[in-house]
Amino acid sequence: MAARSAASGVLALSGLSILALLIRSEAAGPAVPGEPATLRPPGALAEAGFLAACIRCERCRDACEAGCIRIARPPDGAGRGTPFIVARERGCTLCLECTRVCPTGALRRLEEVEDVAMGVAVIDERTCVAINRTGVCGACHTVCPLRNRAITLGLHNAPAIHDDKCVGCGLCEEACILDGTKAIRVFPRRKGAA
Repeated sequence: MAARSAASGVLALSGLSILALLIRSEAAGPAVPGEPATLRPPGALAEAGFLAACIRCERCRDACEAGCIRIARPPDGAGRGTPFIVARERGCTLCLECTRVCPTGALRRLEEVEDVAMGVAVIDERTCVAINRTGVCGACHTVCPLRNRAITLGLHNAPAIHDDKCVGCGLCEEACILDGTKAIRVFPRRKGAA
């Protein structure tokens, strides 16, 4: 009986550990590569088409001047070997080299920054220091390559995102001064993707 109780306790603890790990990875890490919520490099096709077209050659990562493109290395799954970006760690500088070296069109060739549709930035008004007036900032606006188009500043440097102009590069998320969960986060979208 004691052995069964101890085993149940270990299983319960293991279950809690796994749950804590899942919660931690959801809060701290990217979505599982291969899932629709994964932030892909510029020019990425819609997720299913992207996964089918990507040959996992890693040329995009090698061409990335900013070093923001990572290659998924999960133990298994459709996303293994595919490129993704963790914006809070290193946003995309929009050099577009990755779109020029992709041999299959999984990353469509783009010439203009305005044609990028990686994602869209969303501000958490509860935690943005400029909006809730607990500090002075403007870092997101300063680093935005489409400054005064994708992000504008209002009273007290409060940022406003213009969804129709934001390309989702993630530089704003990287630059956010908050530790942990950022006040501005980029969520994927693929405009005009096949």
